Amino acid sequence: MVEPSKSTIDCDAVLLGKSEVMRRVHEQLITLAGLPWHVRIEGPSGTGKSVAARLLHKLSHRAQAAFILCSLASLPDSTAIGELVGYRRGAFTGAYENHAGKFEAAHNGTLFLDEIGTAGPEVQRALLQFVDTGIVQRLGEVRERPVDARLVFATNESLATLVTSGRFRSDLYYRMGQLVVRMPALAEHAEDIPLIMEHMLAAKAQEAGIPAPVLTAADWERLMGYHWPGNVRELAGVAEQIVVFGQVPETIARNPLTGRWREQLPEVLRQCGGNQSAAARRLGVSRQSLQRALQKEA
Repeated sequence: MVEPSKSTIDCDAVLLGKSEVMRRVHEQLITLAGLPWHVRIEGPSGTGKSVAARLLHKLSHRAQAAFILCSLASLPDSTAIGELVGYRRGAFTGAYENHAGKFEAAHNGTLFLDEIGTAGPEVQRALLQFVDTGIVQRLGEVRERPVDARLVFATNESLATLVTSGRFRSDLYYRMGQLVVRMPALAEHAEDIPLIMEHMLAAKAQEAGIPAPVLTAADWERLMGYHWPGNVRELAGVAEQIVVFGQVPETIARNPLTGRWREQLPEVLRQCGGNQSAAARRLGVSRQSLQRALQKEA
């Protein structure tokens, strides 16, 4: 478990969670950090895939080199090629000077390719060439440049489904390897919400130069009862609102399904063999909420 620095709290560099599911994520990252191969990180939007990628980099022997982020969803296919492989001055209209691409910038380090499922055909071809050869050829050049960079791919889509539909190259999919870290939705480890929120409140308050707010029991009840469709990213936004306004925003209301999960609780507990953490994850509630419901029924 990576703990935040006492002097400076950095939300972007810490992957918090003591739940069973988050412990497994940490164990996977520690194991994969010591290996030389490319890694894929999957999970819903807002679950912390970029944070996991940074942690993987920090734990690896590449930690002293650069961590380069490239969000493919924000780049048109034609622009993305130049950003990845680089280009020579005059290679195309607007290429006013020589430019080293993301591959070269990540030499000896890590290149994090976010939203890989959005990559167009030309970008997929360039990625396949790099994965196969480790060679980069800038646009407008014949020179081949060897680059040693570890690729970490992230996606909130099923790449296997994209392959089946013909939107993603099967050869690239298999060359990316099968070392996959799955980031869970916040509802799957809701018991970590207090730990994550306390850390975020402290970090946001530190950034703003004001004291961290103290939440009431009612505040925590609302936070723990909410379903968090935006996952940890949404939690971070709410933390900012709490720091600014001193209270949980009205939009954070109990999931309308909350009243019905209690009816399902006995059957789900039976299906989970009495495991309360597993039952809470299946129902999309925190373990504390589940335990309180059980105590009321006792």
